[in-house]
Amino acid sequence: MIAPTYQPVTEIESEKRITSTSAKYWLCGLVLIHSLLLGWLAYRHSPTQDEIAHLPAGMVIWKHGDFSVYRVNPPLVRAIAAIPILLTTHEEDWTWYRADAGFRHEWNMGRSFVKANGPRSYWLFTLARSVCIPFSLLGMVVCFRWGSELTSEKGGLLAAALWCFSPNVLGHGALITPDIAATSLGLLAAWRFSKWLQASNLRYAFLAGIALGVALLTKTYWVSLLGLWPLMALMNWYWKRDQRDAIQDIAHALLMLFVGLNVLNLGYLFHGTGTQLKNYDFYSRSLSGKLRIPGENLPANRFTDSWLGEIPLPFPKDYVTGIDLQKVDFEQGKWSYFLGEVKKSGGWPHYYLVGLFLKVPLGTWFLLGLGLLAIIRSEEARISARRLLPLIIPVVVLFIVASLQTNMNRHIRYVFPALPATYLVGSLAISRWPKLSTVAVVCTVGSSLSVFPHSLSFFNYSISGPNNGHRYLIDSNLDWGQDLIYVREWLEANPEKQPAWIGWSGDVPVASLGIEAKLVPQKEFAPGWYLISRHQRYHPNQRLKAFESMNPVDQIGYTFDVYQVESNLSPKDSL
Repeated sequence: MIAPTYQPVTEIESEKRITSTSAKYWLCGLVLIHSLLLGWLAYRHSPTQDEIAHLPAGMVIWKHGDFSVYRVNPPLVRAIAAIPILLTTHEEDWTWYRADAGFRHEWNMGRSFVKANGPRSYWLFTLARSVCIPFSLLGMVVCFRWGSELTSEKGGLLAAALWCFSPNVLGHGALITPDIAATSLGLLAAWRFSKWLQASNLRYAFLAGIALGVALLTKTYWVSLLGLWPLMALMNWYWKRDQRDAIQDIAHALLMLFVGLNVLNLGYLFHGTGTQLKNYDFYSRSLSGKLRIPGENLPANRFTDSWLGEIPLPFPKDYVTGIDLQKVDFEQGKWSYFLGEVKKSGGWPHYYLVGLFLKVPLGTWFLLGLGLLAIIRSEEARISARRLLPLIIPVVVLFIVASLQTNMNRHIRYVFPALPATYLVGSLAISRWPKLSTVAVVCTVGSSLSVFPHSLSFFNYSISGPNNGHRYLIDSNLDWGQDLIYVREWLEANPEKQPAWIGWSGDVPVASLGIEAKLVPQKEFAPGWYLISRHQRYHPNQRLKAFESMNPVDQIGYTFDVYQVESNLSPKDSL
């Protein structure tokens, strides 16, 4: 028997529902569980590839008021992460620091920071991560609030539970990288904008503008909202033109953009705001107008002699330059790996679609299917789904733009804003199929916890789980250096297994982290024990390809395989 369909609730009704005592207890429980899970991961993850660059870049903001380091990402998350470090005892090495440099030197600064602090770096990164955990908690609470308004408090709790136990949210939410913060704050902005679309008033417009500005301070891809929001506001006015005041909607839309841009500029202390386009130094081919030659670092500006060059941009200068430098990365391209294939340049247009499918628990996909079925069969569900368009439309645009950047396919985390959209659409199934929805959530929780605390390496059971993940995706999808602390513990627990060698190419200096193993030699592999990163094993230089034909004697997490080499082995033996 099909359960009665739900009715969309009004603002007053939703506020009443989500303040029920039972909902408060359940939400508090999820907040506590999520905090504990993230706290443990923050403690057990070693510094990852990008984190070592983010932390000193955040410290530079406070010490020198300089936003130019790691400016391909806005400064909010790294600035917050640096606060506890500046308040505790630590060592500093600013040998590589250059203000407003035209090259990416943040990883050199990160290596110097880790070398200066040695094994204490583990604790320093744990402190930095701890203050970023609230970003993930915010996303979970917004899932609950929005889901409750779309269906009922059960739907809100369902969406919050999916966020709470998501292996992707757990794996990246425990880091000081900005991906989960951008997902959370983008979700917050979409929710506040959706509320304004439903009931136009000045308070909703102002709150949406603040949320927009904070989202812009996390990831540059949210700059798309500056164009999408006015377009969606126009479409909303057209659909409801008999109920809306056009002049008021225009005024509110301008207010949202004005507030959002001012919050963004405030985050940069208005450095370079209003700089004319002709006064920028650009390095990408798109903005410089010149083909970038490897080894050269000469800026240019295609707008210098154009009337467009006279336009003062309403953005901080480092924000615009950061977009340009990010474009350089995509234009130059990097080697990519997908479904067992290595490309030294170029990628696959279906990379993010297939990759996200593999990285999300099957229970979540089943629930999404139920939500879509509810939308097809129920007018009430379709009405609620339309309220999700401020989230769904930017996610679709992000997916399309990311998929078109085929010069480099490395990180599924670029499309993480699709995660809360999946949870909220799935929550629409709770009123029609409560038992099936509950089973889907239980399966999601079970599959996620089955690999914890190795959540960053999660792959669903369509490929038999994370042990086969390296056959499909690598890099931050599997092995970002987060298990180096387990490598150290393995070596300490097996002191007789010497000499030990480690095959790891990341920017984290392993010797500084107390790992007593030599880096794998360049030429011949002498007898001994080899701890080989699954990511590095697929590097296009094929230095470690010889180990693919060998059977590992042990594994560390889902990122390192342990091999025993009994006689000299040459890398050429595998070619």
